[in-house]
Order: sequence, then C-alpha cells, then structure tokens
Amino acid sequence: GCGETPYLKLLTQLFGERMIVANATGCSSIFGGNLPTTPWSSNSEGVGPAWANSLFEDNAEFGLGIRLAGEKKKEMALQLLDELRPLIGENLVDKIIGTNETTEAEIHDKHLLVKELKSRLSNEKSMAALNLYHLADFLTEKSVWIIGGDGWAYDIGITSE
Repeated sequence: GCGETPYLKLLTQLFGERMIVANATGCSSIFGGNLPTTPWSSNSEGVGPAWANSLFEDNAEFGLGIRLAGEKKKEMALQLLDELRPLIGENLVDKIIGTNETTEAEIHDKHLLVKELKSRLSNEKSMAALNLYHLADFLTEKSVWIIGGDGWAYDIGITSE
C-alpha cells in the first residue's frame, strides 16, 4: 500500500549500498521512483541501493531471480579470485574470503578489501582480471528485498469486505 514509502527510507538507512530491491508496481514505485524526492537514501559517497521495478504478478519470481543471479555472480567471482591468487596476492585473497560480514565494522572492512582488489585489477588486461573487476562487488553480501503492496499480494478489496 501507500504507507510503504517511509519503510523504504528506513530500509535504505539500515542496509544502504548492500540493498537490492525488487519492487512491484504500486505506490512504492510511484513514490519511490519520483525524482527529485525519493525515499531511497545514499551514503556520503552517493552510493545507495539498487532498485528495479516489476509488474504485480511476477515480482516474487523477479526478486528470486535477482537473488539467484547475485549468488551465481559471487560464485564466479570467488572462482576468479582463486584463479588469480598469484596476481592479486595470497594475503588479500585470504582476507577477502575469510572476512565475515556480521557487524558494521566487518562490512566496512570487507568493502575496503574489495576496493583494494579493484585497485589491483584496474590496470590488468587479461579476460579473467577484467571479469573479476566487474564481478568484485558481488564478493560482499547483498540484502535482497522483494517489495509489493496489496495488489501484488492479491489482497485488493479482500480485507475490506
């Protein structure tokens, strides 16, 4: 429903750049996609959530697809990371693989490690290095949210009877 917009702002403040949103058409897309006012907040670097819109009926599948694609990209990035160990450096690879992301400090540390990885890969020309550069952000955990209102939940008019 149309009361979703304040919740979207809160979610982006909590999950920020880690957040990926599959949004069903409805009030959240109208109020969430209207520039210059938007509930989607960003950090001091201007980075915020990724947001995509779907129609009512398929948003759950759309969101699942986003989640599965992200997991596959992370899997591919981990394979490339291991393959490029000699180029990247054992220490950095081990830190990226071994760093948990359960606290804000750990999440911050992991983002710094990925930033360092991308810096080391930025001048490399091999296909594997280029692929890892473009997949590197998937080495950090993502929080996928599937958002929809009463239309998406097939609840229009049902609860008002």
